Amino acid sequence: MDINSIRDRAQSVEDGPVSKQEVEFARQILRSSEGDIGAALFVVGLCGDNRDATLIETYLRSGHKDVHGELALKSLCRYLGLIDCYRPVVRKYILAGGDIDFAGSKAAAIHLAPEYLLNFRDKEVERTLLVIFCDFQNRNRSAARHALVKTLALHGELKDPIGLRTDTDPDASLIIAAACRSFGLERLDFMAGFPN
Repeated sequence: MDINSIRDRAQSVEDGPVSKQEVEFARQILRSSEGDIGAALFVVGLCGDNRDATLIETYLRSGHKDVHGELALKSLCRYLGLIDCYRPVVRKYILAGGDIDFAGSKAAAIHLAPEYLLNFRDKEVERTLLVIFCDFQNRNRSAARHALVKTLALHGELKDPIGLRTDTDPDASLIIAAACRSFGLERLDFMAGFPN
């Protein structure tokens, strides 16, 4: 079996179903830690079920976590839809001063903020996303921008929906205003320490 072909079908890049045998093949790659682990994480995350959480979770803790931690977290929270189970982990990573547990953990969790905040309120996470977004020097600014745009459903209203500009952001005021309205925040709640 070709795990890359299975992954492409799981991601709907290629047409065709993924069989139970192919999902089991991907699980075996994860159990053995031999083969294309990244492709197997996609397949099991997209085509597996909640019982696969323990198997995927090992890639948040094992020696492979710096390489596969981000995809493992995304597979658990986004693909398997287990954000409620992993909400404390995602929150911990978003609020951390930097990466903890694995390289890229903060950015990975920020990318999951739309799932985290769906039908759930967390003022500290909301405020942290805005603080990061308002800091052009923060390496996670782009991830925070993407998360805010998706959470606030602003794509159709933006001049630069993807956020390709790095020197300025023509949509910053709109994003901040929408976030303040939605999150019930005032600019003073998150702008302390930034120059006027």
